[in-house]
Amino acid sequence: MDMPDTMMTTRASCSASAGFGAKARLNVGLVAYNWEADTSLALWNLVTYARRTPAIAERVTFIEHCAATPKSLMDEEAQLFFLLKWQETHQFDVIGFSCYIWNIKFVLRAAKAMKELWPQTVIIFGGQQIRGSYIPFVFDRERCADICVGNEAEVTFRDMLLNFLDGTPKLSAVGGISYMKVAGDADRFHIFDGFGRVPADRLYHETADATLIEDINDIPSPYLGAIDLPMGGAFLYEASRGCPYRCSFCIWGESKGVREYEMERVEAELHNILAHHPSHIMFCDGTFNMRKDRAARILEILVEHLRDGRVQPFSLLLELKLEIIDDNLARVMDELVQLNPLVTFEFGLQSASQEAAKLMRRPFAEDRFRKAWNRLSDQLKSSAIIDCIYGLPGDGIEQFMQTVDFCYSLSPHRIQAFRLSILPGSEFERQAEEHEIRYMREPNHMVYETKWLNLDQMAWVETFGFAVADLYHFHGTTIKCLLTMKDQLGLTGFSGLIKSFVDWAGRERILGSIYAGNRPEGRWRAIDLSKLLERYVVNHLLADAGMADPAIVERLHDLFRYEVTMGRVAVGGIAESPLPALSAGGGAADLAIRVELMHSRFNIPAFLIAARGQSDIEIMDMDIADSHVAFTQKAGHQGVLVPISYRISGRMASLIEAARRDTAAGAGLAPILSKLVKIGIVAEAGSA
Repeated sequence: MDMPDTMMTTRASCSASAGFGAKARLNVGLVAYNWEADTSLALWNLVTYARRTPAIAERVTFIEHCAATPKSLMDEEAQLFFLLKWQETHQFDVIGFSCYIWNIKFVLRAAKAMKELWPQTVIIFGGQQIRGSYIPFVFDRERCADICVGNEAEVTFRDMLLNFLDGTPKLSAVGGISYMKVAGDADRFHIFDGFGRVPADRLYHETADATLIEDINDIPSPYLGAIDLPMGGAFLYEASRGCPYRCSFCIWGESKGVREYEMERVEAELHNILAHHPSHIMFCDGTFNMRKDRAARILEILVEHLRDGRVQPFSLLLELKLEIIDDNLARVMDELVQLNPLVTFEFGLQSASQEAAKLMRRPFAEDRFRKAWNRLSDQLKSSAIIDCIYGLPGDGIEQFMQTVDFCYSLSPHRIQAFRLSILPGSEFERQAEEHEIRYMREPNHMVYETKWLNLDQMAWVETFGFAVADLYHFHGTTIKCLLTMKDQLGLTGFSGLIKSFVDWAGRERILGSIYAGNRPEGRWRAIDLSKLLERYVVNHLLADAGMADPAIVERLHDLFRYEVTMGRVAVGGIAESPLPALSAGGGAADLAIRVELMHSRFNIPAFLIAARGQSDIEIMDMDIADSHVAFTQKAGHQGVLVPISYRISGRMASLIEAARRDTAAGAGLAPILSKLVKIGIVAEAGSA
């Protein structure tokens, strides 16, 4: 197809363009897609720090677009056209993308589209994905970013803008950037056209290391007036930067040690964030509890706001090093969980193997880890996630199964299992040849094989790891009950049960149930394994062992139904049923019932509460007691739903069912409507 002459002219001139030229004014667009938040601390820090310089404050206009990472193809299309219209409207001179392993594929797609339509626009990539061998990969293969920024970017970004405005400092003197230079002139960079063509006189060039800020308190706080914070937003927050540890699979410890924000500033920032009633806060500190007293004080700020009702429960995620939690910090964490059931604490175990621990520079002592775990209350344990990684140098199948069994013995809320990714700039990237690691060069950089796992073994352990995470999360109580009967069932433990299930079901049926795309329910994994597990338990485990005791089978059946319902609520949510125009005060309101009901012969809620923190659960401890359970959900962030269950009376269940069938019957709910609204069973129609 012929291309219009005007377009050909534009493309041809830009393909040979170099440098940027002094600009009287700059129009800069900044884009961030974060998995955990719809705001961006990284972009806010760049802007607030750059604006300290008068020339930038007076001559540069910043417009940011922050959103959740697209979770489906439909979301991607919508975001892509939004960005294109955004650029058409604002005609940015420069667009900067914050790049991470979870968003880079979409960022590349968006950047290429920008280049195809506006080839003269300078595209800059920064963020944790832009490190190590991935930077030359971007220029060699992707050809849509004109400059890549490695490491921390506040100083680098400021200096680049000054170069674009007035040519000072020279581009070659700006630390921490890479670009295609004009041969013989490192101060002129190639601007890619929409075709990704590179003239013969362009050469890859890296400048000296970036200048890092000694005192991060020099960055003006985006949370204290510099940025308009959204009400009900999802926020990323860091009280410190860097990590004291240098784990080989990670890049947190690659920067300039650990630098902390002053506690007075942290307190003021958190007060202001909480005053905006957040839907979610994720602490991004490399090791949040590196200083235990400081960590306890930070969490006490949240506790104080929750205790006196200044803020309602919100989704909260913290990653901590378990072994350095002391009694005082554990006490504050426990009160936080009691006040806010939407809190999740994440602990990285990664591997219980000594060889793997040594190679990833992460010392592990089982007795120390278990002692620290036992310092936590049962309620706190039931809000905790333990992470483990398969495919680590030093670990084969047997070692990973031992890690899984150790995790199971602690009885956390969830066990997460991830295949190792070789992050750009990490120690394992530099050691790939030594450990015979073969991995994806494109994101998400997952390992195919190592010296300890060949390709077939990696395929099996991938299936095993998926089953571990999915079945423990959705059917952990059923599994704990089965394992108390392991001798009768011929099982060797948790990993043995999952191995038996994997071998029985086969790889295709298990991996075929993986969620499609990068959707929010991916955080929960899929629930398609429920049907497979039920068939495995009934038709294989119990049948082969000759265990047909009705007392056991009936209890397992109802417990399984309960877990399936909880899983369905977590992934799919609950359909709403309109309620008559009632409110707690008797006035009009647009309300809906948001609940799923289950009737059981057994008191399952009491059984689950009694089993908190336990790895051995006797199914016969489940009392016979006619029970009605109401399932509802708390809205988390980015569409992730938190399932909640309550034991209710038979009369209440009857009223809810009647109101669903006949809205006029909903009048019977009026006397207790305020309580139902508070616990989430009744809500404003259409609300999240």
